[in-house]
Amino acid sequence: MQIKVEKKKNKSEGFMKSVLVLMFSQVLIKLLGFVYRVYLTNREGFGDEGNAIYSGGYLIYAILLTISSIGVPNAISKLVSEKTAIGDNKGADRILKIALMTFGIIGLCGTLILLLGARYISNVILQIPECELTLVALSPAIFFVSIASVMRGYFNGRDRISATAKAQTLEQIFKTVLTVAVVEIVVLLYGTNVTIMAAGANLATTLSVLLSFRIFRYIL
Repeated sequence: MQIKVEKKKNKSEGFMKSVLVLMFSQVLIKLLGFVYRVYLTNREGFGDEGNAIYSGGYLIYAILLTISSIGVPNAISKLVSEKTAIGDNKGADRILKIALMTFGIIGLCGTLILLLGARYISNVILQIPECELTLVALSPAIFFVSIASVMRGYFNGRDRISATAKAQTLEQIFKTVLTVAVVEIVVLLYGTNVTIMAAGANLATTLSVLLSFRIFRYIL
C-alpha cells in the first residue's frame, strides 16, 4: 500500500516538475522572440520594407505549417498515452511509425509547395516579389517541423513533457542567435540589401529547426 502511495506521489511530483519546465520554457520562448524581432525592427537597412518581406514570407509558411501539423502533438499524445496506460508499448510505437510516415508525406508536400510555388506565391498571392527568396529559405522547415510535431506528441504521451519543452526552448535560442548572426553575415557580404537580409532572417528559422531536430534525441 505504501509503495503505491509513494509511486503516486512521485508521479504527481514528476508531473508538476514537467508543468513548471513547460511554463518556464514558454516564457523564455516569448522573451527570445521579442529580442530578435526588436533587433530586426531596429537594424539599420532592414526597416519597414524588411519587416514586410519577412512577415509576408513567414505568413505563408505559418499557414502551410498549420495545415501540415495542426493538432498533431495533442492527437498523438492522446493515442500514445491510451496505449501506454494499458501496457501496450508496441501499439504506442506503431502509432509513432504510422504518424511519422503520414505527416512526413504531408510535410514534404508543404515543403515542395513552398519551394516550387515561391515565385507564384510572392508575385500573385502576396504581390511582394521580394518574398520569393524568403519563401525558398523557409521551405525545408515545414517537413522537419511536421516530423518534430509527431515526436513531441509521442513523448508527451509517454509523460516526457520536459523533453519537448527543452527542444522548443533550444529551437528558439538557435533562432534568436542565428537571426542576428545570419543577418550580420548577409550585411558583411552584400551590404544592406533588404531582400537578402529578410531571406537571411527567415533562413535562420529553417536552420534553427534543423539544429533542434538534430539534437532532439540527445536531450530525451
